[in-house]
Amino acid sequence: MTVFSDNTTGAVEFTVTWEKDGLRHEEWFLGRRFNPVNDVFPRGMREALEGKRAGESVTMTYEPRLCIPRRRESLVQTFGLDRLRKKTVDGRPIIPLEGRFYPQGHIDGLLDIYPDTLTPFRLIELDDDSFTADRNHPLADVPVTITAKLQYVEERSGGTYGSLTHWREATCDWGPGMQAMHDGKPTTFHYPEFFDQADGSDMEFAPPAMDRKARENLAAIQARFIRPGMRVLDFSLGTARPEGKYDAAVCTCSVEYMTRPVDILRYVAHFLNSGAPVILGFTNRCDQNRAIRGWMELHPFERMGLALEYLRAANLFNDAGTVSMRNDWRDRDDPRFMETKGVGDPVFAACGHKA
Repeated sequence: MTVFSDNTTGAVEFTVTWEKDGLRHEEWFLGRRFNPVNDVFPRGMREALEGKRAGESVTMTYEPRLCIPRRRESLVQTFGLDRLRKKTVDGRPIIPLEGRFYPQGHIDGLLDIYPDTLTPFRLIELDDDSFTADRNHPLADVPVTITAKLQYVEERSGGTYGSLTHWREATCDWGPGMQAMHDGKPTTFHYPEFFDQADGSDMEFAPPAMDRKARENLAAIQARFIRPGMRVLDFSLGTARPEGKYDAAVCTCSVEYMTRPVDILRYVAHFLNSGAPVILGFTNRCDQNRAIRGWMELHPFERMGLALEYLRAANLFNDAGTVSMRNDWRDRDDPRFMETKGVGDPVFAACGHKA
């Protein structure tokens, strides 16, 4: 059997876990094509993978600065509010709120930052005249544990040429950490028009369907919490009203359309037994005319943070956390295979338990 070496290629599954404010978070990311010669792996991981076979894995824990870029106080800056752009590059209004993340391109006058720069900053303080931006990595202060599991390994057919992938950047730089609070303080998500919908009619509709692999991934996440024999309440769009008591509850691709989500969750909680898990799952695709305005303005990882706040407000926050799965394969016969370059829909889930 082929083993990992400079002469091989293949796919590797990265799982990044961390804890903050008593919540556990997990990100799964598929490295779809590794190059042991050119690629940049987290410190020590390339050497640890040497000689491993498909299905085998290595796990390494990194303290702050050993994997994620170290915190730099110089990246925490206060600006006049007039430095924050009023609109995005596509014309949408920018509403500043404490705890939210925004692209650094929204700040005028930053050196080497352009209007289309998407690297995030966190708005950590706001008053009538100024705001404070934290441009550090969202996980800069957090120890992270990374597991790399080889999905398949095969002999390389050519030389060592090819693109270079920085795997820590690929897995950690575009979302993980954005679902967490800042200094233990809940993020300010809401503003008066937050729950507005472009189409607020009562007509039934079907949200865009996830691809097969994404559905499998979400089912696998739910299976972590749901044991055989449990009575499960599904309160997704189009499901029947609950009757009796349930041992668990799930909601799939529906929370983004809820104009009274906390009321719905409190109603659901009435039918749940003590200790019942509640899993809110979604992807990055939705009916933009039916989704609430605030949802559309959030980064997908911030949406997990919003879902956590819903669970907190509904007293379904025991043993809470998030799970995300990204960059998985898409079936070749899927109608969106070419459009997505074979990448499956990402899956995001916020989980909590009834006290």
